[in-house]
Amino acid sequence: MDYCKFIDNIIAIGGAITRHGWKKATLVYTTLRDRQAKPSYLKRLVQYPDKPRKYSKITSINQLKKIAYELSSKPGLSNLSFVIFRPSDLYDSFRPGYVPCPIAGDFKFRHGKLYLNVMFRTCDALAVAFADIYYLRKLQLDVLELSKKISTCDLIKNGEPGQLSLYFARSYIEKNKRIKDKTVSYSIDTMGIVKELLKEIKKKTKLKKQ
Repeated sequence: MDYCKFIDNIIAIGGAITRHGWKKATLVYTTLRDRQAKPSYLKRLVQYPDKPRKYSKITSINQLKKIAYELSSKPGLSNLSFVIFRPSDLYDSFRPGYVPCPIAGDFKFRHGKLYLNVMFRTCDALAVAFADIYYLRKLQLDVLELSKKISTCDLIKNGEPGQLSLYFARSYIEKNKRIKDKTVSYSIDTMGIVKELLKEIKKKTKLKKQ
């Protein structure tokens, strides 16, 4: 969780850009309300609007709970997968960028560790990538913790978080980022911010190696 402790530094250096991105990411990862700008990622994870053919009474699926229960009894299972994207999102694009950026993910428990892999269709590397990493890492830890609580398997009970891997079909940084508040709109040159962030990351990496 070293990265999570580094969040304050990232937000401080990124200023308005990272504060705005953090706020947007927090809304989709921690609340159940769908908005015109983005659907709720949390809602897709715990109330996915689908109906299993074998269980007709179920009208929404808690993907995380299902994964945790399967993991608790079958650590080697290969289908601990989830989706955030829905094909209907392509039709419900109320605003540009409405379609979720992370579209699907998969957990694997191997060699005593729970790994998480997530596929992104796109990602604003400066504004929100740091928040995506934070909340997906938290998701990984939450699933592992829930599995430990309900498992009778020593392998799971002694399990540790493994690597979090993100795959981007597209990632970008805008040279000039436009910030829109309720009453004002202004542009920020991002190149100086990127250089400062790289310096801070290198500094933290050196300290960790020492």
